[in-house]
Parts: sequence; C-alpha cells; structure tokens
Amino acid sequence: MKHILIITLLVMPSLMFAQSDSVVAGVYSYSNSKAIKIPGGERRNILSGSSTDLSKLEVHTVTLAAGKSASGSETANDLEKLILVKDGALSLTVNDSTKVLGPASYAVLLAGDKQGFKNTSTKPITYYSISYRSRAPVNVRRGMEAGGASMKDWKDLQVKKTDKGESRQIFDRPSSMFARFDMHATALNPGFDSHAAHNHRAEEIILMIKGEIQVQLAQNFYTATAGDVIFYPSYSLHAVKNTGNVQCGYFAIQWRN
Repeated sequence: MKHILIITLLVMPSLMFAQSDSVVAGVYSYSNSKAIKIPGGERRNILSGSSTDLSKLEVHTVTLAAGKSASGSETANDLEKLILVKDGALSLTVNDSTKVLGPASYAVLLAGDKQGFKNTSTKPITYYSISYRSRAPVNVRRGMEAGGASMKDWKDLQVKKTDKGESRQIFDRPSSMFARFDMHATALNPGFDSHAAHNHRAEEIILMIKGEIQVQLAQNFYTATAGDVIFYPSYSLHAVKNTGNVQCGYFAIQWRN
C-alpha cells in the first residue's frame, strides 16, 4: 500500500487503500504531507495510485534550495508530466529549450521529453510534479503534432473577467497520453460558487493556488486551502464554493482518452 496523506475522504480510506491502490475522491493535504529530505531540498508526496483512466497517477512537490538542481535528467517514454510552480522561480529545461517560470506558471511535458529542473535564484523554490500514465496506448506522435511540450509563465496567460471573478484557459489539446487534455485556472470572489453540483465522465484534479474553498463531494462538504489537491473520479458529484473573505484561485485539470 502506497503511503498517502489525506485530509478527508468520502469513505473509510484505510480499508480502501488496503484493498486497492485506486485514488478515491477526496481533499489531499499539502501542509499535512511529510517533508522528506532529498539532495538539494525536500519532497512531499501528496497522492499516488491509479484511476479509471490512469494506470498511474502521482502528485508530489519538490522544494529546491538556492542554486540546487533536481537530481538526474528525467526521461520516461511511458509517462507524461505536468509541472506547476508553487513558489519562486523555476528554471526548467525541456529538450533544448530553457525557460524561467514564476509562481502559478506551468509546463506540460510529453512522454520521452528530456527534462531538467534548477533553482537559479537566491531563495528556495517549490513546484508540483503531476505524473500520469493513461490506460490507452501512448501516442507521442499525436502530442507532437498538436504542438509538443508547452511552457508558459503565469503573467503571459490571457485573463478573462467573469461575473464571479476571473478565468484563464491554459491548455486544451491532445497530448501523448490523451485525446484531449484540458487545464484552466479559476479565481472566485468571496461567496461565489463555480457552478452547481454536477458530474461528468472526465476525471478531474483541482489544485488550490490561494484562498479557501468549500468542496462538495457527493453529499459531504469539506474545506480545502492553498496547496491542497482535490481528486474527482469519473461521474462523482462535486462542486466548489469560495467560503473565505478574499478571492480564491485554483487550477482545474481534466483528461479524456
């Protein structure tokens, strides 16, 4: 059984993880995840397992001290990776391109991409690493024809004002793992919900950037704060509401085989 730190789950998590490595609907805590020392910094394992559409799903954070690099150059022919910067400025090299990404910036790395992670600043940096393997066959050619790896800084994303706050469409196209991989960022003003409780076929991850929200999972309600990760399985009833007194922000990530 893989060790997973969880704030809240719908049903008896210890029993479920004893029986299966499936990731269940829940709010997975960043702050309660144990910091593990690694060369150059620390790592926090937030969730790990499988799902309906994924034979592997892993979310962890890496914190690098000033001037340090993540050990090794990671290349996996059967894994795709989403990088989201939590704090600081990450120097990320993908194949032959290097870009410095600030807080809330992202990179989608296709299967087989060469990767390098370094902190070239004078302060610690932290980033999320979300790696996943689809149950459908890997299709690198599809991902390359759709545009290949993508890196973009938060400040360069187009902002759309809404009656509830803001939205940013970040990524929406095929990848090496999915026929469609979709990610957007939402900012909700206090007291607003993103939508009525609903469900859909696509699995989904919510990653909190700032503020506090109330999360509905089936008929249960939980609290999530900045840094937390929420997982919605396929067809699970869910909703999000800003119950804080300041604007909240989060990434919403979905995939379809």
